[in-house]
Amino acid sequence: MSQQQQHLRFDFADGLRGLAMLAVVLFHYTQIFWQRRDRIGEVMHLPPLDGYHDASFVLPFNLGAVGVGLFLLISGLLIPLSLTRMGAARFAVSRLFRIYPTYWAGLALSVGALWLASWLPGGDFDVSRADVLGHASIAFQDWLGGRNIDPVMWTLKVELWFYAMLGAAFALTGRRIKWAIWLLLPLIGWLCRFAAPNNFQTIVCYFPLMFAGCWLYFYQTGQAGKWETVLHFLAMLGLFVWVSNWGSVELYASYGIGVALFVAAALWPRLVAAPLLTRVAGVSYAWYVCHSVAGYAILFALAQYGTPWWLMVAIALAATWFMALAINRFVELPTQKIGKRLADKLK
Repeated sequence: MSQQQQHLRFDFADGLRGLAMLAVVLFHYTQIFWQRRDRIGEVMHLPPLDGYHDASFVLPFNLGAVGVGLFLLISGLLIPLSLTRMGAARFAVSRLFRIYPTYWAGLALSVGALWLASWLPGGDFDVSRADVLGHASIAFQDWLGGRNIDPVMWTLKVELWFYAMLGAAFALTGRRIKWAIWLLLPLIGWLCRFAAPNNFQTIVCYFPLMFAGCWLYFYQTGQAGKWETVLHFLAMLGLFVWVSNWGSVELYASYGIGVALFVAAALWPRLVAAPLLTRVAGVSYAWYVCHSVAGYAILFALAQYGTPWWLMVAIALAATWFMALAINRFVELPTQKIGKRLADKLK
């Protein structure tokens, strides 16, 4: 690796990560909680919320898909850099310590929130050991079974399998990222469009979107020219539409907004240079893993007192933000350091 690549940074990715996190948390608190009341009631084991018929932001696009699309593109941009710097083995160790302890902390808060919510009128606590074990494994939840108690956990499955499969292909191809991608593409196409229904379909269908982010990495590091980057970026987006095969123009348009924001930030980094976005980015993973179920429990509890919906949202945002700060300080940062030290021993 060249000295330039060794010290390469994508500072605009921090601003984008903060923007993505805000999009996701606002989607859950200002849209889906109010618009999908039956589904939220199932998650929380509570009767669907009554009243508040004028609550929620009505937007012509899916704000959650915008945020998730940004997160996946950012991973595609950054993971090749980490793999190239560290190698597959060190990368695996650092990622395991990066992902799992913090998620377990968020999962513990989610289970605790479900228990507290069961004390609300009509509530019931129905979380089994199988539910917790499946979620604690993250990557193997579909195979271990159990009820889905954490609605945001699916994106972490996508991330972990992306790390694992790209890392394995990277090692098999002699540390060649582009070759690793080409090795995986036929497998992704077969799993999604030709194989019998399988648990991998809803995971690997997102990989082409992440590969689009990889091509910006190739361009920024001089491994791809402008037109190669443009053509491959568009081809990966087209492949994403083909393998996902959702049949929803609105959903693809929402992911398209995320793509447009990603490209705009790469071209004009000042667009996402706001200190607020950088601050949110610093605790975005901790906030991501704790905001959903805990936030819903807070919203349900506040609704018992007729709290205005906008104040409910503000309180849920503030409460889960401070939860995230605690997880970041006492779990995420210390375990990241442990993972880095263990990974460095593999040099």
